Amino acid sequence: MKIQTKRIREIIVPTKLIFKKQYHEITNISKKFVIRDYKIKTVDDKIDTVTLNNPHPNADPQTGEFCIPHKIREWELNEKSLNFIRVMMRSFNLDDCYFTPWDEIEYKKI
Repeated sequence: MKIQTKRIREIIVPTKLIFKKQYHEITNISKKFVIRDYKIKTVDDKIDTVTLNNPHPNADPQTGEFCIPHKIREWELNEKSLNFIRVMMRSFNLDDCYFTPWDEIEYKKI
């Protein structure tokens, strides 16, 4: 079994919010939610976990592990899969989350 962890340093600003199955644009957000780096662990060259170093409603507050669909765990880490993960991190899915940051964001319905 081959296990590797890749640290990715890039800035990702969450811009979308899903709440009650409706899409919203985030117009203002606390700086603590801006992602500056994250780690992706692979097992046998397949994505296993994505871990953030800052709070995100879709990441476990204790471990930082970002919730990803099970299907992603069948993918190899490449530019296509990385882009999919980036899109997920740019969104707050508040229909299925660990916490809701209502006091730390502003948004409008799309």
